[in-house]
Amino acid sequence: MAHKFDPSHLNRLENPDRYRAMPPEKILRELGLGPGMIFVDVGAGSGFFSLPAAELVGPEGTVYALDLVPEMLEHLRSKRPPPWLQTLPSEESRLPLPDGIADFTLACFVLHETEAPVAFLKEMGRVTKPGAPVVLIDWAKMRQDDGPPYEHRIHHHRAEELALEAGLRFRKAEMITPSHYALTVLRPSAGGEG
Repeated sequence: MAHKFDPSHLNRLENPDRYRAMPPEKILRELGLGPGMIFVDVGAGSGFFSLPAAELVGPEGTVYALDLVPEMLEHLRSKRPPPWLQTLPSEESRLPLPDGIADFTLACFVLHETEAPVAFLKEMGRVTKPGAPVVLIDWAKMRQDDGPPYEHRIHHHRAEELALEAGLRFRKAEMITPSHYALTVLRPSAGGEG
């Protein structure tokens, strides 16, 4: 059974220390998000990445904030996001979007919660444009007080294996904080070049 985040702990997602340790706008910019892009945030939660993404893509872009938990989406809507940020209820391995819509697809702290990670990653790839990035941010496989239990964490090498199994192509893996990695994989283009 995958470790699921408890929505009653929503305040943890908005802790100022979390913003200092993992500044979302800086991370998104460094990962390549920019004006006019279509950004899909899978497991958007309280909008930690969706709201800064809306600022970065601007009114010419679109942000789709997806989550399984209605309370999360209600909380995000209560923040009065701009009209180009849309909140959508989602299933884990069935995203409510057409094929190849996203210029950039992100799942932060979601992979270790999924019941069927390969199906989940295939679905992330499906909604992403060929050659565009799918970024997985998750907890490093280490023992620490914060975050999910050690046994639920997925090592970045294992995350890469799962992504390759899902038909995605490796681009890079990097530590973005001492406790978190970002794995960037690509949906292959039609000619096979990612």
